[in-house]
Amino acid sequence: MIMQRRTFTGSPIALQGPDRFADRMRRISDGLLDEGALVTTNWRINGGKAPWFALRVWTGREKAVENSLNAMGVQSLVPMRKGPDMRRRHRVVAGQMMPVIHGYVLVQMMAQAEYLAGLLGVEHVIDVLGGCERPMRLSDKEVSRFNAMARNGDYDWERPVALVVKEGEPVWITAGPFCDKKAIVVTPNKKGRGDVVVSIDFMGGEVPVTVPLALLKKL
Repeated sequence: MIMQRRTFTGSPIALQGPDRFADRMRRISDGLLDEGALVTTNWRINGGKAPWFALRVWTGREKAVENSLNAMGVQSLVPMRKGPDMRRRHRVVAGQMMPVIHGYVLVQMMAQAEYLAGLLGVEHVIDVLGGCERPMRLSDKEVSRFNAMARNGDYDWERPVALVVKEGEPVWITAGPFCDKKAIVVTPNKKGRGDVVVSIDFMGGEVPVTVPLALLKKL
C-alpha cells in the first residue's frame, strides 16, 4: 500500500520575506504602466496615434478604474450618458449619469503585451478585451466619434429611437468597443428607448453586453 504524503517542509516562494506576493505583483504592474504611459505620451507628442483598447471591469467600477489609470498617467475614458428619469410623487427626477456600455473602460496605450498585462494589476480590472497578445483595437478616430456622440446625448436613456427589436433578431453595433460587430438580440425592446441585451460572437464564445437601443441598427 502506498502512503500519500500530506505535509511539506519549507514555505511557498511567494510568501517568503516581509513582501507579500500581491504587493510585488502590484509594483510590477505599476512599473509596466508607468513605462507604457511614457512611451504612449512620447508617441502622441511626436504626432503618432496610439491605438485604444477596451478593458472589461467590474460593473459599477468603471469611473474608479478610469480615475486610477489617469492618475498613473495612462490615458483612459468612460463615455457617459444620462440614465433613466425617475418619477416620484408626480414629479420627474432627472436621470443620473452612467456609462454608455456598462463594464468597459477604454484605454490608449502602445500595443505591447507586457504593457497591456500591467493593466490587469489595476483594482477592479478583469481582463483586456481580446487578450493581451491579440487585443481588439479601436482607432483614435472611432473613440473620438463614440465619445462625441455620447456627449451629444445620442445614447441617453430617454432619447427616442425609431427602432423595435425582437428576441433572436440579428443587429449591427454602430459604435464603441464592439463597433461593426454583429449581435443577436437577447431581450426585446418595443419602447423605442432604453437598453437592450445582445449577445456577440467573440473569440469562439458568446459575450452578453447591455447597450443602448440607439447603438444598434437592423441588418
